[in-house]
Amino acid sequence: MIEERVVKKIALFFYFFGILLFSVNAQDDLPLRGRGDYKWLFLHIYEARLWAHPGDDLFEKPLALELKYSRSFKGKDIVTQSVKELKNAGISDDQLKQWAPKLLEIFPDVQEGDTIKASFNPKEGIVFFLNKDKELGKLADLNFSKRFLEIWLGEKTSAPDLRNKLLGKNI
Repeated sequence: MIEERVVKKIALFFYFFGILLFSVNAQDDLPLRGRGDYKWLFLHIYEARLWAHPGDDLFEKPLALELKYSRSFKGKDIVTQSVKELKNAGISDDQLKQWAPKLLEIFPDVQEGDTIKASFNPKEGIVFFLNKDKELGKLADLNFSKRFLEIWLGEKTSAPDLRNKLLGKNI
């Protein structure tokens, strides 16, 4: 017969494993709020999906934004475009000089079919994943996290139709 202490150890293992598993996959439980395609000069660049709870307080709750690339891109080109979008949204050059090096560390080259997912938690910042499971990096700076996501979700986005689709306004 199995000893009681062995049963307790097994139960404890599954309890802590379950907590760890839940915290890693917590974003997966969010409802799909919207999806849309980003095109540039008739070229399909990526499909975007937003998992978030309904409501206007978007950055008050966890959310996840995923881009599935239709083309291959160098990581530095992704960062260059992100910095351009942040600048167009009103971020200062001084702030961009601080954020750009971190983005260069995080974003890899992507191939057609790759996904980059940004999981945002209003208490912890943003975590980036490649193809759902490879962690690329974390940014605990909440201001940066929100401003980065506003490239797609903010009122000053360069792709307002995509924003509306992601927010579920034009599905």
